[in-house]
Amino acid sequence: MRILITGGLGFIGSHLVNMLGDEHDIDIVDGFSQDYEGYKYIHRGNKGLDECNEIEKKHRGLNLKYRLELINNKYMSYYRYHAFTQLPLQQYDLVINCGALSEAILSQHFPEFTNKSIIDSLKCLKKFYPSTPFLHISSSMVYGTWEGLINEQYSLGSENLYGISKIKAETICDKKDVILRPIHVYGMGDGKFSIWMNLERQIKAKKPFLIEAASCIYIDDFKLAIKNILDNWQSGIYNISYDFIRSADAIKSVYPEPFTAQEKLGPTGKPRGSLDSSKLLHTFNFNFKYKDYESTIRDYYKKYEDFRKK
Repeated sequence: MRILITGGLGFIGSHLVNMLGDEHDIDIVDGFSQDYEGYKYIHRGNKGLDECNEIEKKHRGLNLKYRLELINNKYMSYYRYHAFTQLPLQQYDLVINCGALSEAILSQHFPEFTNKSIIDSLKCLKKFYPSTPFLHISSSMVYGTWEGLINEQYSLGSENLYGISKIKAETICDKKDVILRPIHVYGMGDGKFSIWMNLERQIKAKKPFLIEAASCIYIDDFKLAIKNILDNWQSGIYNISYDFIRSADAIKSVYPEPFTAQEKLGPTGKPRGSLDSSKLLHTFNFNFKYKDYESTIRDYYKKYEDFRKK
């Protein structure tokens, strides 16, 4: 297939370029630069927005280098467009839309960019490629805050601009598209708020490592889901998440330095429950590779250490 991947230099996008580039003809649209809001800045709780410190710059730079290696020799053309008002005059068999502000907390600081990157960009894509099916990466933030286990029928409603924008973007999709609603995708290449960056920073500051006890999905199993979707395309809306939650104990079991941990709330300032992914697994007839959080963390840390030492 000829596939256009927006945000192809981002965390999720670069992994998909790497996975699909040997079997398909991939084009990338991505306006990333080191001045990109989600790369240059970080939210510091009550202190608000700040530029990254040296530890954060080091980790974000490392993960950017990792993503660049992932996409190397895996694509046909790279289009450095930012707002998607310009797009390649090409016929595509599929558009995978990963290109947008990815860190929910930053939406309060960059409302115009949030709307342009999530809503306006998808409108432009749909205008350019009206007959092409889309695999649209949405977010669990469309549900806002919830308790317990929820499926795709749970009512939509968000308390921040990021979630509201994601809800609006889903309405731009149509019946031939697949919409994925992930919660906390993590793994090597995550440049915005990686586990190892957070740990190093908090240990140096002699502060507890903060972790939200909520659902998650490791990038390797996210890719596995994408592969199965492409092999057995059935349009619809699907949650994607494990049936286990994040825990500090799992991270302590692999990280060589001791640290204290403290549970934190979600991006809305309230706790979040879990996502039911049974519709995804049953529709596309597959199972996730990893069965517990600690196994994913062990694999993630090994990849981090191997790449850091290169």
